[in-house]
Amino acid sequence: MDKVMRARRMESIHRQVGWIYKDIPWFSEDEARAANEQREGLLRDLSGWIAYSFKGSKLHCGDLSPGCSICGNGGWGCNFINRLCNRNCFYCPQDRSIMAESEPQTDGIFFKSPSEHIFFLKTFQIKGVGFSGGEPLLVLDRLLAHIKEIRREFGDSIYLWVYTNGDLADRDSLEELGQAGLNEIRLDLSARGYDLSPIYLMKKHIPTVTVEIPAIPEDFERVKNLLAKMERMGVDFLNLHQLHASENNYRALCKRNYHFVHDPSISVFESELMALKLLAFAREFRIELPINYCSSVYKRRFQGHDHRTRFASIVMNGWEEITEAAYIRSFRVLDSTDKINKLVGILNANSPRHLWKCNNNMTELSIHNSLLPYVDWSSAAVEITYFEPRIGLNGCENVRLEDSLMVTKKIIYQNRGWSKMAIDCWQRLYVQKIPQKEAFASFMQSCLKLGGNLRDLMTEMQKETTELIKISKFEEIGGGLIEIC
Repeated sequence: MDKVMRARRMESIHRQVGWIYKDIPWFSEDEARAANEQREGLLRDLSGWIAYSFKGSKLHCGDLSPGCSICGNGGWGCNFINRLCNRNCFYCPQDRSIMAESEPQTDGIFFKSPSEHIFFLKTFQIKGVGFSGGEPLLVLDRLLAHIKEIRREFGDSIYLWVYTNGDLADRDSLEELGQAGLNEIRLDLSARGYDLSPIYLMKKHIPTVTVEIPAIPEDFERVKNLLAKMERMGVDFLNLHQLHASENNYRALCKRNYHFVHDPSISVFESELMALKLLAFAREFRIELPINYCSSVYKRRFQGHDHRTRFASIVMNGWEEITEAAYIRSFRVLDSTDKINKLVGILNANSPRHLWKCNNNMTELSIHNSLLPYVDWSSAAVEITYFEPRIGLNGCENVRLEDSLMVTKKIIYQNRGWSKMAIDCWQRLYVQKIPQKEAFASFMQSCLKLGGNLRDLMTEMQKETTELIKISKFEEIGGGLIEIC
């Protein structure tokens, strides 16, 4: 990454992270270069043995758990069944100073009863629910009520799992959870000093037992020495999560002298190394336990994508589209009344009515991208807008969730004045999926054919090229692990 691109990225991360930015020990340029080399060496050692799922952001040996597959494919709803926890782990991103319990919630929507949770699952066609917290077993009766209600309504069509530190996982609670229909339990061994004893009971009552832990660099030796034992005990999957900083845990992480990658997730580089080293150890010693490295960049890309996907289709119009990255894209043509009238006549004769809409003054027209060839580029101004779909409530208290839940969309990018050549380049990049180098070469050739002042031409082309790159994050899901800088 060149210095200009690195500076721009750092500035962008600064804006997203806010005040916490100055307190984080980010990689220096030299450190980032060395870290990249170290990571690439490990990845070369793992080549041919690990799988790269979800555009290369999730690395694993063996299969993924059903819950992880549902998560990556967009059907997962994380239900925070409670807030309180009986542990205070240094890496926890949540605010553990809060002492008040809360109602269950998913995506910021709180459920007063299991039936409201059911309504949410139906509305957004959720295929799997992971119950998190807090510590869910602190509210066992509440957890059981939600599981039973989901099973009554959906049968076995929804996959259910719960995250726990295992402290309260006794025979009675596990038996009740198994009988209620829980498919999978995920045990954070790191929270309890890597004590494996809860696994024996879990295996008796829950169909799938997963060990899910943060990849703590200092704990590599301890976890490495437990792999074979976990395999013998019948653990079905091992999930390793990359540590990342939040306002609640960054001080504790900084004290451990970790290095942080320039990314909105503020992920810990040494945590990724720990996961890769563990995969390498499993390969060397032929450990058959499926191991999944869940990177921070995977979560940011795909879990964010999943949230947007479930809301976008509800709020979008016929002339709008959902991009690969699950934002809503809209084109608007602005021109004189005469020209808009003429365009309306053409569209009436050549396209379905739901693919466009004209305003009352006949001065602008919202259209589907497939209708852009009908635009008169000699006079029209074309605007691209990207929206982020969001969920919320209408603000009324004591109203049923069914009557107050609403999905809206917020403008996150808008730019007017695109040239026909820039729109053609956009088509090549994000519709035809032509490689960037080839698409921009065609863009340059088209611009040069226009003639005129070369300096002005190059300035305008550079401006539009910058915008075409800027909108890539709204169009596409990035691939691979995060670039270290």
